[in-house]
Amino acid sequence: MWEDCLARLEEETSKRDFNQWIRPLQAVNDGGQLTLLAHNQHVKKTVCQKYLPRIKELVGQISDPGYPIREVEVLVDGREMERALPVRATSRNGALLKSDFTFERFVEGGSNTWVKGVALEVAASPALKFNPFLIYGGVGLGKTHLMQAVGNFIKSHTPQIEVTYIYAQTFVTEMVKALTKPNSSEHVRRFTEPFHSADVLLVDDIQFLAAKDKCQEEFFHVFNRLIETEQSQIVLSSDQYPSEIEGLDARLSSRCIMGITAEVKPPDLETRAAILVQKAREHEVNLDLTVALYIAQRVKTNVRELENALRQVLLAAKLRRTPLGIELVQETLRDLFAIHRRQVSIDKIQKCVADYYNIRLADLHSPTRVHKIVRPRQMAMALAHELTDLSLQAIGQNFGKDHTTVLNAIKRIKQLRQSNAQIEEDYNRLERALTS
Repeated sequence: MWEDCLARLEEETSKRDFNQWIRPLQAVNDGGQLTLLAHNQHVKKTVCQKYLPRIKELVGQISDPGYPIREVEVLVDGREMERALPVRATSRNGALLKSDFTFERFVEGGSNTWVKGVALEVAASPALKFNPFLIYGGVGLGKTHLMQAVGNFIKSHTPQIEVTYIYAQTFVTEMVKALTKPNSSEHVRRFTEPFHSADVLLVDDIQFLAAKDKCQEEFFHVFNRLIETEQSQIVLSSDQYPSEIEGLDARLSSRCIMGITAEVKPPDLETRAAILVQKAREHEVNLDLTVALYIAQRVKTNVRELENALRQVLLAAKLRRTPLGIELVQETLRDLFAIHRRQVSIDKIQKCVADYYNIRLADLHSPTRVHKIVRPRQMAMALAHELTDLSLQAIGQNFGKDHTTVLNAIKRIKQLRQSNAQIEEDYNRLERALTS
């Protein structure tokens, strides 16, 4: 239920505010009361003042009527420091990563075969082949799943290896706490010491280290210490390629890519449908492929959104005791589909492409066939076909072209992505910018 709330809040809130105030909250359901655990009093105060009324409203809409949430409160957890320390996923103390984040449950498709393959190699031979290993890509595409799958694989096959997982936002929060205490150097040492002995270190969402000089400095020391031993594996995740992260120290950025990097790309239509079918099966529901494709054609941003849509439909079918068909999907997800249509509009795509290639917006509508304009126009058409529900004819009309021109543009960009690394990179960067 909280994941569904997060999905809604992410749509309604600026990316910066969402990542700073809402995303780090930890949710606990205790007997019908939702408790949100904040890192400190400042976060609690901000969340209560700016977001709590909307959170309560969403909880009322989303929570299962059979198990209603009657209260929502925000607390600063007194045991926060203990929980923020590295989670050691070893059989020795029983602390576990998410058990369902495994390679077997990661749906593989054309967009993510490479990154899953690299992750499997790292898990099978930690510290021997690819070190560090950086997974990057947009929000909700499975970076954390793959990272924890590496940890779970190592833990199950070589339980004597200690796997340490931490969220970068937590690293920053605890570093700030340590730095503000008397005798701060000792508190910093005590906090970072466990990382220096990690056999496998998993650090999620390193973009949160950006523009935090002292945190980056301490993490840099941890990083170097582990790499120098040549016995410890480092796995990192980020929503961008390190050089694209504004405020990330150049030394740290270069260290992050010194091993191997792999991008998690948005899943294609077939993979999105396969994800829905598998997730439905985990709920003991056989989802018709036609219905899965119908949802997948309209929810194109990320896996988290797909799962959110599926949960809503499954709940609606259960409460109404009706078959899970397209008509029920249309009625249940009407608002979500409308949001997605607004999120990635043809106007947004054209503006994003024009800015990226440093051309005028009017150039995309002009009849010129100059290469400098033709390629961005083809790129915009291909992205419009992938990210909107518009027909070829409708896309063409927005560029002053016919549907044949659009079809040729889609085919051309597809060919170039396979043969030209720069075009592939341009396409992926634009797609991330439009869907993040």
